[in-house]
Formats: sequence, C-alpha cells, structure tokens
Amino acid sequence: MRKKIKESIGAKTFLTMFLLLTVCCILIYGMVMVFLPKNYQVELQNQFTTDLYKLTESLEKSGWEDISQDILAFSIRNNAFVRIEDEAGNEMLAVNISNDEKKNHAAKTLSSSGSFTYKGKNYRLLATASLIAVAQSYDILVKLIPFIAGMILMISVIAAYVCSRYFSKPLIDICGVAKRMTRLDMTWKCDESRSDEIGQLAGSLNEMSAQLSEALESLQSANEQLQSDIEKQRRQERQRIDFFTSVSHELKTPITIIKGELEGMIYKVGEYKDRDAYLKHALKTATDMEILVKDILSAARMGGSDFQLLREKVDMTSLVERCCRKVKGIAEDKKIKMLSHLQQNVFYHGDERLLQQAVSNIINNAVIYSPEQAEVEVELSDAMLTVHNTGVHIKDEDLEQLFIPFFRVDKSRNRNTGGSGLGLYIVKTIFDHHRISYKLENTENGVKFTVGFLNKST
Repeated sequence: MRKKIKESIGAKTFLTMFLLLTVCCILIYGMVMVFLPKNYQVELQNQFTTDLYKLTESLEKSGWEDISQDILAFSIRNNAFVRIEDEAGNEMLAVNISNDEKKNHAAKTLSSSGSFTYKGKNYRLLATASLIAVAQSYDILVKLIPFIAGMILMISVIAAYVCSRYFSKPLIDICGVAKRMTRLDMTWKCDESRSDEIGQLAGSLNEMSAQLSEALESLQSANEQLQSDIEKQRRQERQRIDFFTSVSHELKTPITIIKGELEGMIYKVGEYKDRDAYLKHALKTATDMEILVKDILSAARMGGSDFQLLREKVDMTSLVERCCRKVKGIAEDKKIKMLSHLQQNVFYHGDERLLQQAVSNIINNAVIYSPEQAEVEVELSDAMLTVHNTGVHIKDEDLEQLFIPFFRVDKSRNRNTGGSGLGLYIVKTIFDHHRISYKLENTENGVKFTVGFLNKST
C-alpha cells in the first residue's frame, strides 16, 4: 500500500488534500468551541449591564409596582434573580425565574446592584444573572463533535477526491502520453482546454509530438528511399552481371564461328577450300557481331546513371511514318499487308532519336515475326500508339520476359529466326527513361503492342 501511494501522484494528492482539509476543519471547530462561549459571555454581560441601567431608571420614575412586568421581562431576558430592598434591608420585591435544573447546573453568575429614589425614599436594586446559556452553548458544541467529525470527514474526502482528480488526472494523462512517446507512438493528443501551466504543458507536448512525428515520418521516408535505392542498386548490379554474362555468351559464339572458318580457309581444310563462299559467310557473321555490339553499347549507355535525355518537341506522326517506310521492303518480300491510321499533329516532348529507335524496333519486330501474308496495323490516335500483327501468338509466361536482355522465345538462339534479344530491352529502357507506359499482349488473332504518350503536346 505504501509503495502504491509512493508511486501514484493521484494517491499523494488525495492524502495531502485530505489531511490538510481535516486539520483545517478541526482547527476551525476548535477555535469556535473556545471563542464562541467567551464572546457569548461578553455579549450577555453587556446586555445585562445595559438592561439593569434601564431598569433602574424606570424604577426611579415609576416604582416597582407599576413596572412589575418590566422587572419580570428583565429577569426572563437575562435569566436573573432580582431583589429590591429598602434602606433597612427589608425585601420589597423579589423575582426569580430560575428552576431546579438551572440551579443544579454549574454555571457562572454575574451580580450587580444599584440604588434609586422613589417617593423620597432610597431603595437598593440587587440583580444576579446566571450565565447558564454560555455553559449550554459549550455543551451543545461538545455534543455536536461526532456529527461535525463525520461532516469534516465526508467533506474532506469529497474535496480531496475532486482536487486530486482536477490536478492529478491531467498529469497522469500526460505521463501516459510520455510513456507512449517513448515507444514512438504519436497517435494521441493532450487536452489543451486548460489555460494554466498544465494546459501549457499539454500544448507543448502536442507541439513536440507533431515535430517528432514529422521528423520520424521524414526519417522513415528517407529510410524507405534508402532501402529502395539499395535494392535498386543491387538489382542493377545483378542485371549488370547478367548483362555482361549474356554479352560474353552472345559474342563467344560468332567469334568462335569466325575463328573456325578463318582457320579452315587458311589451312584449306575440306569445304573451306572455297574461300569466296566462306569469306561471305564470315563477313555476315562479323556484320551480325557489329549490330550486336552496337545494340550492347546503346543498351549500356542508356543504363548508365549519368544518362540524360535530350528532350525536344517531336512530331510523332512524322516519326511513325518514317518507321513504317523503313520496313516496307521487308513487308513486301513477305507479302505482309501494312495498314496505318495516323492522326495528324500529334507531338511529344522527348528524345527524337531514341523514340524513333524504340518505335522502329516495335514495328520491325511486328513485321519480322509475322508469317507471310499476315497483316500489321499501326495506329496513332490521342497520344496512343498501337502496333498489331496477326498470325502469331506468344506464350503468356514469355510475355514479361521478352523485355529481359538477350531473352528470346526461340531457345535455339538461331540468328536466322531472330535477333540478339536486345531489341525490346532497348525499347523498355527508352520508354522507362521517358516515363512512357507500354504493354505487350496477345489478342484473338495476333499480338498487340500499346504505347501511351501521357505528356503529349499539340
């Protein structure tokens, strides 16, 4: 119990207020018991003296026979015994209203005398007043002690409880808030309705909480950004390693082919004696390597952290027309029907050279990977470019992987059936730098590539 009281400001406040109120009430009642009878006695003495003086004056004027009622009233008012004597000491009149109970009461008395002359004769007035009322008042105060003690106890308990709640509850609430702050829990707010120091403390805590919450959010945001940057860096590192691993693998095959063909031609081994035929084949392999190296360099350059776009206002209608013309010959050779629906005056702020490379790769892939007599439709409308080729489908599990460097649907990686596997990766990189949305999906009768130019300018 003592430990609980020691650790609780509410209990301390309650006990302190209870003891203070109890002691104050006891002291006040004690002072009443001491000073009230004394003051009452002084008041009765003054009253007795004043009334006796007035009675003496009345006796001089009218005598005791005519003012017997006044004498009785004086006796009753002052609880006094009145006696009138002549000069010889003979009793002329006596009035006594005291009873046995009053006589037996151990009370103080107050005696006084005076003389007056009536009809030429001198008389003496004797009066003795009983101060029993003073003693009775003191007895009443003593008898009221149990009741007063109960009232003092009840008032002290109620007042101490109210005071402890008024002063300690806000502090207890603030203490609870401070504990939640230690756990970095800022989902709270102190009551600022009070205008005293406790209200100011609550306001300061709320302000500190807001600043801490803002600082924590900032730190959390910075930490999340840091984690994201670290994860991005790790992902880029893995992609870089995978990229160079794939590059080495892609270059190793044509280099081996060229080396083997050149050695065969040098030493005139078997079929390699026909140098003219195999020199042409070696040249084609070297040309493929050149294209591959250019794609690798382009992809590596755009993947660098210091890469920046050269943004300008680009006429997308003219750009798409040029890309369509570049594949017109291949389409005619494969008897592919080219359809184009291009909205005029469609502009976009971006790097024209890179955008042309991306759009050209998309249209070129649509023509190359479509079977003979298929149909390729190119549409540009409302900042949306769609390239739809028929007669071919891509497995769902391969759709997302097409944008991975060196990934090809043809697992044999035959150069006669596909490119290096960097085309769509370059397209993805270009669009990501421009923050352009894109999607490759299967349709009912083919494959559709959709590009959205969100920040178009007309």
